[in-house]
Amino acid sequence: MKHLIIFILLFVTPIANASVTPEWVLGRGHYLYDPAVYLYGIGYSKENTVSASESARAELIKSIRVKVNSTINDYHSTDKSFSEASIKSETDFLLEGSQVKDGWYDDDKEIFYSLVVVERKYVLDTLEELIDVTVSKNNLTLRQADTYYNNGDIIKALVYYYDGYVESSKLFPYIQTYKSVNIVQDKTLTQTNHNLLFKEKIQSIVDNISLENVNTAVTVSNIDLSTRAVYKGQGINNFPIKFYNGYNRYSEKVFCGMSGYCNVNPKIEQVIHKDETDIFVKAAVDLPTFEKYFNHHLKKDLFGRLELIGVSFKAKKIVPKPIKKEVVVVEKEKKQEQRGHVIVPHIHVPERHVQERNLNWHEKIQRDSDRMALETQRELNRMRPRPRPRQYRPRQYRPRQEYRPKVYLDFDFRFGNRNRQQWPYGAW
Repeated sequence: MKHLIIFILLFVTPIANASVTPEWVLGRGHYLYDPAVYLYGIGYSKENTVSASESARAELIKSIRVKVNSTINDYHSTDKSFSEASIKSETDFLLEGSQVKDGWYDDDKEIFYSLVVVERKYVLDTLEELIDVTVSKNNLTLRQADTYYNNGDIIKALVYYYDGYVESSKLFPYIQTYKSVNIVQDKTLTQTNHNLLFKEKIQSIVDNISLENVNTAVTVSNIDLSTRAVYKGQGINNFPIKFYNGYNRYSEKVFCGMSGYCNVNPKIEQVIHKDETDIFVKAAVDLPTFEKYFNHHLKKDLFGRLELIGVSFKAKKIVPKPIKKEVVVVEKEKKQEQRGHVIVPHIHVPERHVQERNLNWHEKIQRDSDRMALETQRELNRMRPRPRPRQYRPRQYRPRQEYRPKVYLDFDFRFGNRNRQQWPYGAW
């Protein structure tokens, strides 16, 4: 009888207990870990206990993020960046303080269960540190951006304002996570909405950027186009501008100078239309080059207005009208004089002037080009160093030789007929 009781205590009781599901598996909490002090996550896996523990940690982080998202959705804000940032909230620090405290294996379903807990105090202390660091960075970035703005460096001011905007987007999820984890709201966190502050400063600058048409000069051989990038009347230094023409696929990128002026001198063949009279060029903000100044990708809701900024340059090429050559008929005038008609004095135009007037636009350009080349060559010839003058050397005295006259005698004797060139046989 004694042995039967011992057998029942050793074997029957564990089997009975093994069939009972723990309360924490059913989501009713653990008797050792008070929910007011601990955060917990329950995970399961059919492979092993390690996989179950990883699943429990993931559920712990997921539960925190769900609370943060619900809090943000209740927050009345027009900025959707808070919701986007909350989804990507950096809650991985919970993994460092989490611990596996219990486990259970279901024989019927062959599933491993695991319980992971983390202290609320650890989470709150970590969040306080993250919030303080983020606030300090935002304040420093704001001071640097304001300094560049006051000095007139608009582009650098925008770069720092946008860096602060991106970094401050992490602050709101941290604050909301702190509020969702902390049961007793005994500490007042920072109330400064840096994200909204940076956003307002960026929009204030972008809304006041514009381009001005400064100059449109078209001559026979040259085109001069100028624009100016300004912010509230002040020129923007190093602002990227693109001049383009959709008809001829002309495109040229330039940076504005110290006062915001941008200038291009395209060839007339690049910007002229089919009718060879209308000239059209548009200047706009070079956004791909402008984005290279920044450390983060630009959001369209903040910088989308820059795509609509532009200025057009329209002009018409002056086409000279053809002048008919005046023909002077002298014989006709003489006949009219003989008949007693009054002859209006006719102005005789030199032939070279008439030819010059009848030249078309391309020929005039070639003529001007030849003249410029000739003048350039003449100027280069004048600039070339002249050869050094030959030094005078007195002629050396040579004694005059004695003159001896010479007499040359030449005799020629011929016989026979000269016409036939026949010579007689015999001696001369």
